[in-house]
Amino acid sequence: MSDTYSPKMNESNEIDLIELIRILWKKKLWIILSALVGMAISVGYVFTAKEQWTSTAILVAPRSTDLGRLLPVRAEYARIVGDSEFSTGKLSSSLYGQFKHFLLSNDLKREFLSQSTLVKDYTKEMTEEQRENYIETAISNYLIVHEVDPKKNDLTELDKIGLKITFSAETPKLAQSVLVDYINFVNQYILNQTNKEFKLGFYLRLDALKFTKLQIEESLTEAKKVQIENLTNALNIAKKAGITEFSKGNTNSLSIPEYMMGEGRLNISDSKLADGTYLFMLGEKYLRAQLDIAKGTEIVYPVNYYSTERQLAKLTELEPRLDNIGEVKSYYYLSSPDYPVQRDWPKRLILLIVGFVFGVVLSSLIILAREVFSNRA
Repeated sequence: MSDTYSPKMNESNEIDLIELIRILWKKKLWIILSALVGMAISVGYVFTAKEQWTSTAILVAPRSTDLGRLLPVRAEYARIVGDSEFSTGKLSSSLYGQFKHFLLSNDLKREFLSQSTLVKDYTKEMTEEQRENYIETAISNYLIVHEVDPKKNDLTELDKIGLKITFSAETPKLAQSVLVDYINFVNQYILNQTNKEFKLGFYLRLDALKFTKLQIEESLTEAKKVQIENLTNALNIAKKAGITEFSKGNTNSLSIPEYMMGEGRLNISDSKLADGTYLFMLGEKYLRAQLDIAKGTEIVYPVNYYSTERQLAKLTELEPRLDNIGEVKSYYYLSSPDYPVQRDWPKRLILLIVGFVFGVVLSSLIILAREVFSNRA
């Protein structure tokens, strides 16, 4: 019995399908008209919808030629302070690393978009709320830094070395111009921040050298002052005591002439002469000579003083060049922001096809539904 029923069902289904096609064919003009209406709606949307164009830039770490006068200034500083770890590659990597870091900052994006002349011109007809909404939308959807996941196995060589940045806008020119301005804005921000940090360290070192030099000068000046005072006091005591010569009786039976001739060894550190109180025992003649020499000769500074003074002079000479670094880039364009030639949205052909298909499907469903309800009635 099942074998008898199955052919009937197949026959019935085939008759229903033919009937369905017949019904739709009879209403083909309505279907075509609906498809044209769908296409017309699509055309209307295509020519009224806001367009979206995307400009793309690909950047890599800066070359030595991109570092401008910043490179010789930093190299000179490293030579002066004895920084053996400085290199062009490290400076380039440091700048590029900070550049990539601040590109991701939403606060920096917001600051740029808020002050950008291009964005101001574009949003001048908007209300304050609409303008803020546009900026927030641009931050999250239009101004995109495409981060590369290092764990991906299918990374291309460009993915490994390059950083892609895109900006989308209603016109190709606006997309390109805003992207160029944003990259320049972040680059200038990085240079300003880097220079501020470097100058802070520079002036701290300069102050430390000045302090060291002053400390040595004050220390030796005070020591000379104490020496002159001690010799003056000892001379006055020697005069009152009537001691004119340094004789054997004064210190371990050793006289100055014997000491000068090498006939004996005067060990002042082990004698009472090491104490300023007993300097008068050297005698008036010797003390007066010492005092004249102390007053008439310049202070002799240690080697450390002169190396500090030399480093201080060179850093002071370098100081005016810190701000005169010229045009410096913390990146290199592997592909500069392009002028987009293909629109992202709307896709006209796709929308026309969608409108046509939608009109056909919708009219067919309506015709079939009406046919079903009329048969039931």
